[in-house]
Amino acid sequence: MTIAHITDLHLRRHLPGTARIAARRSREIPDLLEKAAVRIRAMAPDLVVLTGDLLDYPLDALDDDATRKNGERDLRLIAELLEPIPCPIAIVHGNHDHPRLVRSVFASVPAEFTVAGYRVVSFFDDEAEHNVPHRTGDDRHRFENAIDDRDPTPQIHVQHYLIRPHVSRGYPFNYADADELEKRIADSGKVRLVVSGHFHEGHSPERIDAITTWYATAPAFAEAPHPVWFYHLDGETVSKDVWYADKDI
Repeated sequence: MTIAHITDLHLRRHLPGTARIAARRSREIPDLLEKAAVRIRAMAPDLVVLTGDLLDYPLDALDDDATRKNGERDLRLIAELLEPIPCPIAIVHGNHDHPRLVRSVFASVPAEFTVAGYRVVSFFDDEAEHNVPHRTGDDRHRFENAIDDRDPTPQIHVQHYLIRPHVSRGYPFNYADADELEKRIADSGKVRLVVSGHFHEGHSPERIDAITTWYATAPAFAEAPHPVWFYHLDGETVSKDVWYADKDI
């Protein structure tokens, strides 16, 4: 199985302005994403995953009608750019998104589906106090059900925040209960790959427990050289190829 992974686009086109961090080239991302979609289609993966921060949404204007309309237009632009890719897409929001808008625009994308012999399970988690992410409510229920039920289909988990690797500096990247989530995953023996965003440096696929589960965090597409990671799952092995939008001349 092959998976194309894009994360942390921080896109703005209809939304005015750009990201506060200059390295996040928000206004260039639509054109770069169009190039990426062409490359992904040529690679013919079985699955595409987008793990949050689709937009660089002005979080101080979550309830502003004009901003919401522009944010919806930007999300629909992303949907249009991805539409020519024929394989299934899993997509979740991040901490720089308007969660309700993402779920509305991508309402047709199910939280769980099966492709190429893998059960893909997406989690729509949010930050809580002090910006620390938590998995609660429906998403916690979906997680527990997936690892506890009798379905033996190997799983791929899609989320914005990190279980692994541990990142102890700066902004809180890991779930408050990351250790518990990792243990539950390891004990289940069901999960082959967990893909995340949020940590802009990225972290190459790494098998944390010696038996089944790999964790991977792609670098931010918003920042040069604008990478797309391609994972190749073969039994218990995961390998990676990288394509860069900035280098595709």
